[in-house]
Amino acid sequence: MTELKPMIDSTNDLRDSGALRERMAEEGYLFFSKLVDPERALDVKRDIIRLLREHHIMEDGPSEEPIWSGGPEPTESEYMAVYDRIVRLDSYLRLAESPEIVSMLEGVCEAGIQIWNQKLIRLVYPDPNMAAPRGVGAHQDGDPKLGYNASCFYTCWIALMEIDSTVGGLAVSPKSHKRGLLQSEGAVASSAKDTDQRQYGLDSSQLDWVTANYPPGGAVIFHCLTVHRGMENHSDRIRLSCDYRYQPVSDTASWMADTLGPDVRRVAQQIDELLAGRAIYITEQPTPDILSEVRTRMLQEKSTSLERAQELVRECRG
Repeated sequence: MTELKPMIDSTNDLRDSGALRERMAEEGYLFFSKLVDPERALDVKRDIIRLLREHHIMEDGPSEEPIWSGGPEPTESEYMAVYDRIVRLDSYLRLAESPEIVSMLEGVCEAGIQIWNQKLIRLVYPDPNMAAPRGVGAHQDGDPKLGYNASCFYTCWIALMEIDSTVGGLAVSPKSHKRGLLQSEGAVASSAKDTDQRQYGLDSSQLDWVTANYPPGGAVIFHCLTVHRGMENHSDRIRLSCDYRYQPVSDTASWMADTLGPDVRRVAQQIDELLAGRAIYITEQPTPDILSEVRTRMLQEKSTSLERAQELVRECRG
């Protein structure tokens, strides 16, 4: 793994849209040690901890921190039940609409900004023995495999708690957006069960990396082609963060931008189950490369039928 260097902190340039625009164009990211009111981020944290306790993912207790008590991680159904509730929290939705974020991005884009309805929560459980983070590897949010079908958008990742190097946070590869779309290996996992198996992502050892210690409300905004990854969590706490997506009002994206995160995940799971089944194998016998292309097309189209999968296999062959 290459050395992790410190991020450039743009907090002092918040009122200078020109400087932020130049830095985004050059570096592909903007880090703010303070972007939104920390209390607004902590309100989301408190609401999430309450739900985690109600769903028996965390034990009851006096701690205000998301302490992990060991044992099995939540099953897919347990995770989805709490995910459905988190993405509807008033505090969570208000954080995405923070005027500090919107006005900053309007200055960077020199245009009005729209907020995607797909808002993602990140619950990263600790594993002290983990040598590398599990799940999605280094990647670009604009990868067609992810299905967004948008020419340009920005992700805003926000720390909902104190995130130091032990808890692990977000790392980005500066200037990587200038390299265009890179070819990620593997398939994107759509469930917790598949996370350890699919190994989707880029070779992180071939890239330079920067990161930071994040206070609550600390944020990183990055271009959809900027390569980024989560760091391993060696602490005793669940890492809580979220990311929201923004794009100029004149731009478009696929149905996913207008759909809640849990519902997008369910559609992806239906597609994965179909493509892993006997029916598509017996009728078409597609190669792994064709299956990957079919998955991307079906996700962009929100298609979940065997008939459409068969048509797309034949299209890819032809």
